[in-house]
Amino acid sequence: MVILYARLYKNRMVVRNLSTQQQASGNQTFSNQRILIADFFPAEKLLHGLIQQVAPRTLWHSLPGIGRLAILSHALEMNEGGLSPVEERAILEMTFHAARRKCREPRVVAGPTALSDQQVLAALGFANNARDDNKPTIVS
Repeated sequence: MVILYARLYKNRMVVRNLSTQQQASGNQTFSNQRILIADFFPAEKLLHGLIQQVAPRTLWHSLPGIGRLAILSHALEMNEGGLSPVEERAILEMTFHAARRKCREPRVVAGPTALSDQQVLAALGFANNARDDNKPTIVS
């Protein structure tokens, strides 16, 4: 399974593959003054391109079954007072579609500070020291 951490900023995204530590970033106009994901399709296209850069499709798409990507999307800006259910749903849908529906239950968090790899794993529901085929361990 490929684990990705997507940091969302106003009109900017950064995606990191936790296994390889590869990181890609990009800018696109998808936010407005009130909401982080105001224009769904440009945000989806940008995230899809960044996913392809850090986790080429051949790594996860050819594996049998659905859900070979685990993605945590983190709204780092425009999240004062937390995300509304509509904002959270927009980010979830954008993430799921950017992964071409091969994502194992994407998750969304909001906060002003980027997370460590261990915090990302915990937010995605992976035990820190558990090891089996579906739960990778990240070594710092």
